[in-house]
Amino acid sequence: MTFTTRRIFKSAVTSQNLIRELLQMMLLGELLAPGGNRAWLVSPWISNVVLFDNRAGGFASVNPEWGNREIRLVEIANDIMSRGTPLGIATNFDDHNNSFLESLSNRVEEAGLADMLTIVQREHLHIKGVLFKRGLLTGSMNLTYRGLELNDETVVYDTDLRTLAEARLNFESYVEASA
Repeated sequence: MTFTTRRIFKSAVTSQNLIRELLQMMLLGELLAPGGNRAWLVSPWISNVVLFDNRAGGFASVNPEWGNREIRLVEIANDIMSRGTPLGIATNFDDHNNSFLESLSNRVEEAGLADMLTIVQREHLHIKGVLFKRGLLTGSMNLTYRGLELNDETVVYDTDLRTLAEARLNFESYVEASA
């Protein structure tokens, strides 16, 4: 039997690292086999969170330029785009997001990848989702320190091709609506 959906309930005392590890595996999959459709990070609140702890060099083969340090979302997003996967970011207009959006935009501009990044801001956005070609992570978690580390959260990881296609259509509609 093949399972296409996994639910994770995280609190301060249970499954604390599962969501981070799942997110790392999703990101690694995209970094190692890039290209195709636009990937999406959809979160009302988004920060330049630490996603890989590379202080021991465990991710050096993915990107030797990272060095032995913690690797944050802006760097990983830039790497994903530099390897050929366009990236969409959907968030709301809250001031919390400005630092992340500015850092990412500057990094992408410096790397000559501005055409690979789409940023959409929507006033009433409350959906949360991370979509890559092989998986979709949805649930209550924002892409922030509190979402990853502190809050009780529930997420669903799905690999069903119909579910991925439906999510892609929904996320892509943000671009069409803002045009």
